[in-house]
Amino acid sequence: MNLLTDPLLRTETSEGFRRLSLPELMAALGRDQVEHLPGLQRHQEDAFHVFLCYLAGAVLARRGDTDVIHDAQYWRDGLRGLAGEAGDDAWTLVVPDLSRPAFMQPPLPPEDHDRLRPIADTPDALDLLPTAKNHDLKQTRAVRADPDAWVYALVSLQTMSGFYGVGNRGISRMNGGFGNRPVVEIVRSFRPGVRWRDAVSRLLDHRREVLGSAYGYDPRGIVLVWTEPWDGKTALPLTLLDPFYVEVCRRVRLKGDGRPTHAEAVASVADRIAASELRGAVGDAWLPIDLRESSSRGDGGIKALTVGPRGWDADLIRRLIFADELKLTPLQRPDARWQGDVWLSASVLVRGQGTTDGFHERRVAIPAAARLRVFGPPERRQPLAELSKTGVEYAGRMQNRVLRPAVLTYLATATSAADRESYEAWWRGVAGRFQARWTDAFFTWLWSVPEPFDEQLVSRQWALQLRDFALEILREAERFLPTHIGRRFQARVAAERRFWTGLYANGNFPFLREEAREDVGVA
Repeated sequence: MNLLTDPLLRTETSEGFRRLSLPELMAALGRDQVEHLPGLQRHQEDAFHVFLCYLAGAVLARRGDTDVIHDAQYWRDGLRGLAGEAGDDAWTLVVPDLSRPAFMQPPLPPEDHDRLRPIADTPDALDLLPTAKNHDLKQTRAVRADPDAWVYALVSLQTMSGFYGVGNRGISRMNGGFGNRPVVEIVRSFRPGVRWRDAVSRLLDHRREVLGSAYGYDPRGIVLVWTEPWDGKTALPLTLLDPFYVEVCRRVRLKGDGRPTHAEAVASVADRIAASELRGAVGDAWLPIDLRESSSRGDGGIKALTVGPRGWDADLIRRLIFADELKLTPLQRPDARWQGDVWLSASVLVRGQGTTDGFHERRVAIPAAARLRVFGPPERRQPLAELSKTGVEYAGRMQNRVLRPAVLTYLATATSAADRESYEAWWRGVAGRFQARWTDAFFTWLWSVPEPFDEQLVSRQWALQLRDFALEILREAERFLPTHIGRRFQARVAAERRFWTGLYANGNFPFLREEAREDVGVA
């Protein structure tokens, strides 16, 4: 099963369902004929998008070309060129000779051949998701998998994994073994072909910048890292790599009689890429660099952004949009020639120690009318950036100083036992509902602000929205929080009294008193 010649990838195209080889898929993407890939799961989509972009970028760079639209033979020749002496083995799913590479599977030294141990009978078991047993996702369900499921699982595992126990090393484009790899990009369309073409075009600009930096990349260096033999102990320095290197982090081999039936692996004691001191900041085009964490620790360095368990909350998205103490790449800014609305697309699989804290994604529309205020000169960006900070700060104040005391008052009045741990658990559920409610509205409000604007006026309008959201959430909570039936009305009265007292308290939102007098129905 050769990805260069065999139609292994199930594809919905504008002309109907087809099975395409990898070069045919790239040609179809260039013609914007791809609707979607049925075998690709959501958490694998961005990993595969990045994979396709780096391949295309490397082929174009080697040929001195910038046009992304080519036929399948062009891409087939280019991909063969990247493989070099590895030939088509580098694109074949099952290669029995373990001293030769297979697709995303490095050659192994003879002493490791007998040390291979089975790790997965299905592609979903091979994937990078360490899920809770049959809770987050049913395990090993792909018992009759199409070959493309193995392709996507390999790409996901080898390009997105972190440290997962002894012998399971992580990728270089991540801040440490327990970090994660966000994929952040500004797009003008989510059609696979348009997104791919736009990303590849901007990648070529990014390449010149990275080659001119201190990373030491070789413009004729290794792109397909899996074509190099790996004994599990040695690492490749960046000076041997192309800036668009497609890495592998695990010594995995697919087994089967031509068609994959299971996967085996052997442990590694070292990372494949010698870049741990860079903490993920290796010039990746989709990975923001967090400057705030570095400066707060005083370590003087930079590191790749690691997304926390809360995922893409509004404050992190705000920081991404306004580059607030984050270094963004060209893919996180729109091409100057684009017209119309654009979207910030962000995804990440948040990892813990041997677990996941969920796959998080967010798409935020940035209307054309707001683009200059977001991506334009500092004098136009700064007022909106400062207002966005105020908006997030107001939301936190409403949640923690107004809604939280009201909810805890309700619980204390409605229940007999003062179980603080249970109260906090109930509160976290309520807080999540509030965050979801205001986050959805936050950017809509931000983009609606006129230019120039009266900061006091627009901030007051946002505070009013937050008040209404918080009150709705409180009243929803009163219907599902535990309650002794005889105390229900007493608890409601106590909670709402606490809500309004907290709302108008000095340091919270005393300026909303005037609004309440005019809005008798809400108060």
